[in-house]
Amino acid sequence: MAITELRGMDRIIVPIKLEPGTKFVFQCGPGVPCFKLCCSALYLPLTPYDILRLRDHFGLTTDEFLLQYTEPFILPRSGLPVARLKMREDAEKTCPFLGEEGCTVYPVRPLACRYYPLGLGIFRNRDEGRNEDFYYLVKEGFCQGLDSGPEITVDEYRKSQGIPETEEPVKEWAEIIMKKESLGPVEVPEKSLQLFFMVSTNPERFRRFVFESKFLEIFEVDEDTLSRIREDDLALLQFGFRWLKSVLFGENLVRRRKEVPEHRKVKPL
Repeated sequence: MAITELRGMDRIIVPIKLEPGTKFVFQCGPGVPCFKLCCSALYLPLTPYDILRLRDHFGLTTDEFLLQYTEPFILPRSGLPVARLKMREDAEKTCPFLGEEGCTVYPVRPLACRYYPLGLGIFRNRDEGRNEDFYYLVKEGFCQGLDSGPEITVDEYRKSQGIPETEEPVKEWAEIIMKKESLGPVEVPEKSLQLFFMVSTNPERFRRFVFESKFLEIFEVDEDTLSRIREDDLALLQFGFRWLKSVLFGENLVRRRKEVPEHRKVKPL
């Protein structure tokens, strides 16, 4: 499958669409000569669920985790703000979770780490009115894990890395990013960017926004949903994604109250 000879930090995306049943060869671990080399100089966006899991792993508040381990980052194609992992201030810019034996947060490692060396893409099938996933292979010059190891299908690899259960909670979030990318260079109001960043990174602040601002005067939220999102951060995330789709794209998944004054509304893109 090699397209060109890679060296050092060279990186290519193999332009072949992989299906769940497509087989590839890969292994990674202490026995591979390049072990841990892929854990430096990363531009690694964290999903909202990554943040929850890592925050809870360290027993921190969301604000504490974000301040210590992340920095704001603008996704290049969508222009939307997210939190990315902040590398150490050493010569190699290593991951803050990298130890002598490898990843120190392996059970709760970010989704992007679980996927490597695969990449995930999502496109909209307009004929069938649904989103479809596709996969691709990322090759880096230093990586020797792609030269040996067991043959495995994309689906088998995803399951072995615990991807389905860490990916499913943020599917709607990924759809928002994909939809914004498909719109092209549409200017997004600063208010909308702030809302997206809040929901994507900080459930504690979003919960205060819902219950302590005029949010519930503007949007209709049933009592069952209110009860769940008061205590459950994952339920709050799912609600937040639906709300973002409503305010950004006018999808009406979280309905506005009819009597809301016009100046309180956020116009959809």
